[in-house]
Amino acid sequence: MSEIINTINNNQEIIARIGILTIALFLILNIYLSLSFRKIKKRTKSFFAGKEAKDLEEILYTQIKNSDRINEKMSKICTENKEIKENMQKCIQKVGVVRFNPFGDVGGNQSFTIALLDNYLSGVIILSLYSREGVKVYSKQIIEGKCEYKLSEEEEEAIKIAMN
Repeated sequence: MSEIINTINNNQEIIARIGILTIALFLILNIYLSLSFRKIKKRTKSFFAGKEAKDLEEILYTQIKNSDRINEKMSKICTENKEIKENMQKCIQKVGVVRFNPFGDVGGNQSFTIALLDNYLSGVIILSLYSREGVKVYSKQIIEGKCEYKLSEEEEEAIKIAMN
């Protein structure tokens, strides 16, 4: 026992330095853990802030329910969007207008033909003929870019303009 006491007395300076280093190490570790704990506490406060829930399980359950409702609404919106896109194909998307003078004695290009087509190249062509006696308007149905009636050059040109 006296040998142990003699060894301690002879090495007091080394033992003191080791003790101080150990205390400093524990102090640094304590500061690090305190800062980490504050961050976790702050995150937890912000997570539970304004919540009436008592525990994390209830909050997660509520979030899952909300997520399911959002997924249902998104599915409905996607379906409606698809229907809208399909219906848009049938709306007038292509327009061609040609103005012309069918009669030499009437001044100006006051007559016109207009082609109104959907994405499937179906629609109507409207022809307006202006003369001194009045204005006459005609229409012809266009199905997939073709008409069952004979088309004038101006009407064909209006369809070509609309297609391009």
